[in-house]
Amino acid sequence: MTNKRTFKMMLLFVAILATFSSCQKDEVSLRTGTLKATFTVGTGVLPGFDYTIYLADNTSTELAGLDASMDQGVLTVKNLNPGNYYLEYRYKVGDTYRSGKVLFQIHSGQTTEISKQI
Repeated sequence: MTNKRTFKMMLLFVAILATFSSCQKDEVSLRTGTLKATFTVGTGVLPGFDYTIYLADNTSTELAGLDASMDQGVLTVKNLNPGNYYLEYRYKVGDTYRSGKVLFQIHSGQTTEISKQI
């Protein structure tokens, strides 16, 4: 009786192991989306720039640990879960600080593009 029970447990373990090992890494990336925000300036020089991303339904807590990069006025944020977000940005022109806020939506497996002239 014990051998039969052990065999069933081993068979269950192998079935579970086969199920999890068949998952592809791409399956995870298809459940997330990317933000590509392009910021342009009339003078051609992007001023000192800072940004924060919030969930649209919880603007009191900024998202941390984002896979984000900023290169020549293009902000790219990868692996965002589908949903609605706010991008809040701040920059300095001369002695004046300016800011703006943009609502955007992330769709699974897609890139959301935003263009903003500042």
